[in-house]
Amino acid sequence: MTLSFELPPDFVDQLARRVAELTATKATGTREGYLDVEEAASYLACDKDRIYDLKSMGRLRYAKDGRRLLFRREWLDAALELDAR
Repeated sequence: MTLSFELPPDFVDQLARRVAELTATKATGTREGYLDVEEAASYLACDKDRIYDLKSMGRLRYAKDGRRLLFRREWLDAALELDAR
């Protein structure tokens, strides 16, 4: 038995916009535009320890939200550029 139904185009558009909003929020971390340590490590394809090491060496810019460390993608990219030199 197959069940099918049609959805109005405007409903589909609204649904797609909402899914895009939710996906963008998850992709950019808790605070818009920022990544937490785990997300930063995933972005750089490294261990979380590497993120902490770069931060401790002063080679990685960061922000804090309470005790949480937060990073922007451009800060992570800049740290990689320093490694390449």
